[in-house]
Amino acid sequence: MARHKNALLLRVEYYPLRWVFVLLQGLPFAWSCFLAQTIIRGIMAIMPKRRKLIEKQIGLSFPELSLPRQKAIARGSAANLAKGLTVFARIPSMSWESMKKMVEIEGFEHIEEAFKQKKGMITFTAHYGCWELMAIYVTHLYPDIAMVVRPLDNPLLDNLVTKVRGSGGGGVIDSRKVLKEGIRLLRHNGILGILIDQNFYKGGVFVDFFGRPAATNTLVPILARRTGCAVLPMHNVWRGGKIRIICEAPVALSQNPNPAAAIGEDTQKLTSYVEQWVRDDPSQWLWLHNRWKRRPLIDEFLFH
Repeated sequence: MARHKNALLLRVEYYPLRWVFVLLQGLPFAWSCFLAQTIIRGIMAIMPKRRKLIEKQIGLSFPELSLPRQKAIARGSAANLAKGLTVFARIPSMSWESMKKMVEIEGFEHIEEAFKQKKGMITFTAHYGCWELMAIYVTHLYPDIAMVVRPLDNPLLDNLVTKVRGSGGGGVIDSRKVLKEGIRLLRHNGILGILIDQNFYKGGVFVDFFGRPAATNTLVPILARRTGCAVLPMHNVWRGGKIRIICEAPVALSQNPNPAAAIGEDTQKLTSYVEQWVRDDPSQWLWLHNRWKRRPLIDEFLFH
């Protein structure tokens, strides 16, 4: 955590990344993507354990694919991450007109229908496609919106990233304050964006994700049950130099009378959406993250 780092270490972390950020903003787009890819390849070269983790996760998730195909997925994921980092760096200087040229949308009538219910909505998503651009684009369309984020351990970097995320006019809610602030937003008929595809280090439930138990945050069903808001699946996919944002119909929550079981069933259902997105195009997902890091006790894995 940042409070354990001295000011010198925070700056040593910050300034090299800040200069990379400036370069990604200033170079021609193709050059910026090449630079970002080169940096990612360099990181993988000096972090072989992370590279092996990516390969292992892909292999366990798609055992039916050949090794060359699995390696192609890893390369595609790195290329899409590089493209996403380049776009993220350029968001503050991107005009609304230029942003609209990069984005196609599908299914946004579900958002309009949810607004009519006047109970707000949660759009759940994953680290898939260009998720940061998707979030900023949606904030331009619907200002009463906020993204739930975990603050970075370095406050200098966190401030840089938060400024970009807020450049579209939407809010950013600290994950540690989401119950209070998220409920307030939903009760004002707002939109709350939540990423649900990362390892949950403490609490939550274990659900099936590619045939293996994955520790998963239960925030979405908890908030939905407290507020009565709609729950909409939303993701995006790279299509050449553009992204297509896809909003799906609202998810029907479990009717199980046991609250804990119902929340577990809901979490499994939402995770199944993410798995289908990844199966549709595995190269769009962020395999860099250790999704299955936390292991369950026998009685914790409820959904087989």
